[in-house]
Amino acid sequence: MYHESPKAGLFRRLAAIVYDVLILAALWMLAMGLALLLVTILDKLGLVSLAAYQDQADFIQKHSIWFQLYSLLVFVWFYVYFWVKAGQTLGMRAWRILLIQPDGSPITLKQGLLRLVVSLLGVGNFWLWIRWGKGLALQDQITDTIVVKLTKDESKELNVHRKAA
Repeated sequence: MYHESPKAGLFRRLAAIVYDVLILAALWMLAMGLALLLVTILDKLGLVSLAAYQDQADFIQKHSIWFQLYSLLVFVWFYVYFWVKAGQTLGMRAWRILLIQPDGSPITLKQGLLRLVVSLLGVGNFWLWIRWGKGLALQDQITDTIVVKLTKDESKELNVHRKAA
């Protein structure tokens, strides 16, 4: 049913990305708070020492590779979880676009991970200009997925279906 909907254009995709970046900023702040709490707990348990550091944030900054990997994991989880589970991130939901396979079925975990890598942090969406009229971004073509634009009724129906499930 949804696979027959028109493909989402560049503007909607970019608007959803901006929306998601705002959510990711809040999620990243929460992740940072949890990291600071973890360092505090590890210090109290004697598993790490903060004696050589000004505070927990200094400890994290000096061991930034681990926090960068942790941050990357949070970002990957956000996109892949929502894409695989619902076909939409929160930004995509707000802009009424849905990520699916060409037959209308949900994408797989493998497709989600590959899509995230080949999207080049959203730059792959500009492929829509190169392949004008096809409605496929670079990550769509490589992962055999499509992003469709939903009508208000389709979006409502999808949300009702999710709540019932």
